[in-house]
Amino acid sequence: MKSAARDPRGLATLEATLMIAILVPLLFAILEFGSALERWLSQDAATVQAARYAGEVGGDTPEVRGLLADQLRGSGIDPSAVSIEIVPARVGWREPVRVSVTSQHPIAIPFLFSTMLPLRSSAVGRGEVNR
Repeated sequence: MKSAARDPRGLATLEATLMIAILVPLLFAILEFGSALERWLSQDAATVQAARYAGEVGGDTPEVRGLLADQLRGSGIDPSAVSIEIVPARVGWREPVRVSVTSQHPIAIPFLFSTMLPLRSSAVGRGEVNR
């Protein structure tokens, strides 16, 4: 008769359970942070485009905010859920204009934590309007 202490099936079950408890959160962490990186890159590209356009039109105009909203919407980001700051509101020739965009991205990793990750993007354009 076999001894219960020498049965390898119980040890294999324990090893599998421990590995699942480690690998599942690791897999979800990779997926969640990959999604956050993709969103941040899209937001950053939209911010750069808006800064260039703000320099072309001379600062904070409805056209710049509309372009930024369209770019964000095209990337799958809700423009109403982001904070947009364009400073200064009016620029002249070769003056800097800074466009900053801040959003929140939810991160949920099973067995570990769930939180909101702040994503910040900022870009500087130069004014191209001779006033």
